[in-house]
Amino acid sequence: MRDALQALLRQASDAKRSADFWRAAAAILSDWAGGARLTIRYQGINESGSVSAGTDDRSGKNLAAEWRDPDGRHVEANLAGAPPVLPASELEAAIEFASRLAVMVGRRAALERERQLGTFVVELARWLLAAPETQLLLRYTLQSLMELVEAQGAFVALKQPDGDTLRISPALGEATPIEGLVLSLDSSVTGRVVRTGEPMLTGDLRAEADASPIAKALAEGVRAALFAPLRISQGTVGAVGLLRYQAAGDPSPPPFSLHDLHYVSAVAAHIAGGIELSEAVAATRAAADRAHAMVDASPLPMALVDTAGTVRQVNGAAIQVFGLATKEAAIGRHLEKLGLSPSGLTVRLMLAGRQQGEPWHGRVLVTQESGERRICDCTVTDLRGLGSQDLLVALYDRTEELRAQRELIAREKLATVGEIASGVAHEVNNPLAAIRMEAELLGRSTQEPEASTAAATIVREVDRAARIVRSLLRLARRADITPVRIQLNELVRDVAEIRQRVLRADNIEVRTRMDQGAEAVLGLGQELQQVVINLMTNAEHAVRGRPHAVIELATEARHDWVRLTVEDSGPGVPVEVRGRIFDPFFTTKSPDEGSGLGLSICQRVVAEVGGRIWLEDSEALGGARFVVELPAAPIRDNAIG
Repeated sequence: MRDALQALLRQASDAKRSADFWRAAAAILSDWAGGARLTIRYQGINESGSVSAGTDDRSGKNLAAEWRDPDGRHVEANLAGAPPVLPASELEAAIEFASRLAVMVGRRAALERERQLGTFVVELARWLLAAPETQLLLRYTLQSLMELVEAQGAFVALKQPDGDTLRISPALGEATPIEGLVLSLDSSVTGRVVRTGEPMLTGDLRAEADASPIAKALAEGVRAALFAPLRISQGTVGAVGLLRYQAAGDPSPPPFSLHDLHYVSAVAAHIAGGIELSEAVAATRAAADRAHAMVDASPLPMALVDTAGTVRQVNGAAIQVFGLATKEAAIGRHLEKLGLSPSGLTVRLMLAGRQQGEPWHGRVLVTQESGERRICDCTVTDLRGLGSQDLLVALYDRTEELRAQRELIAREKLATVGEIASGVAHEVNNPLAAIRMEAELLGRSTQEPEASTAAATIVREVDRAARIVRSLLRLARRADITPVRIQLNELVRDVAEIRQRVLRADNIEVRTRMDQGAEAVLGLGQELQQVVINLMTNAEHAVRGRPHAVIELATEARHDWVRLTVEDSGPGVPVEVRGRIFDPFFTTKSPDEGSGLGLSICQRVVAEVGGRIWLEDSEALGGARFVVELPAAPIRDNAIG
């Protein structure tokens, strides 16, 4: 069986999608069962299907196995013609192992799709900033969307000047025959999306009552369809459609998922912005004053500068990126004085050559006077078409996006570490139990005092290791989905048990004071756990490297509340930043040490269960003292009457 499991691991490393992995897994497990006929039906979060491998040898026995998880994933396996010596338990273990690998493959595929979407949005933003010709922008976007959601056809339908019809242009892939088709707003699926401004999914476009114009033009091949509206500041101007087709003799294609709808809706917003921006740029080329109007009206941060880099005009979004109070504060100042510095070159080189009509695209860093830094994609283009020598500097602020991506990656890593920790903890329990039993037997069977003392020491240390393992299992358990009664004392004890041995090596003392009379609180255990961990992590950062470093965690019953305090002997929180410590992405740590989301998450979790959190000075230790108060949830007797 080991060879089969190793082969499954290799396939999980290579597979791009869950469906690819299950096809390979069926063949591997069928070979492991001597070529018996294996049928696997799987239902995941985003993918489902059925695979088979091997031949049906009626001389063998039939086995079945099933696996489920709390998130709704379900796998069924049936083995026909299995060797008589093959136990059902081994098939169950193999299916569970393969199912967990399939979950990992699915998660990796989802992250890859998120990465592809992020890359595509960045590239699309660069196209928007360069203000390309509208048809080129639409064709580039549709081609990328088709690849992203695995569609065979795509089109954009734009509202016509009469206000009653839509015209399809462009159309790509197998939808090419409908390019130029005119649709009624009142009698077409696309028109319905434009009228209502709401996206739509359908598994079979032919079944829609108002689908006749497109259904006739596309013959019988079209099946699944996804439509998203194109909204600009003046309203909905059209829609983008993605189509999947059924070839002769093939099964119907799968419908588009809600994830696909999310991706397409996000890109549709950029397409609409591109259409609006392209039309604005085309219109402004008629007169220089329209260029100024475009800059002021653009939602993107923009500035007009001369060839040396001195600012002539900025819009409201730009002064926010530069951290200025008014537009006048930027006028007449050089871009470098405003804190803008491109990656790998100077501002002078960034601007050089733009007069010849060569746009510059790249990453820039904007350092505000307050010290805050913003990471932006930047495009510099000339305005020759307006008879002006000025340059247009357009920025796309990606700071929050990049921080959120880091947080997503960090959370995924934490989830993986939690699963590994849970598995290791389960495996460690068995040898610990064996060691303890042998030590007890040794203590009972020997008459030598030294051996008896050694046996007692072994039992005591094994019990301590078992407590640590139990704490790991509680910390690594799956997130709750229903609020439950939680003993805050146990939660704090688990966190302290895990961290204090690590912090001891850094000469940090961890103290706990538990009020045994504290009632339970109602909430999601995993989220409240995260609150305690975040507060303790902040305290560790504050005291690390300081002499006589102390962190104290305490619980206290206060009438109908339970109070948790986390205080430290650090330098405390400066008065000038106390008003911002709960703001998302605000942090006094370096970018590699924190994302600025910890306290924001704590505040959200505590508020959701009706509690409150605040910061005060620690009188006992001299540092910061975070106080969390949560409503108690005592067990009450049911009234009878």
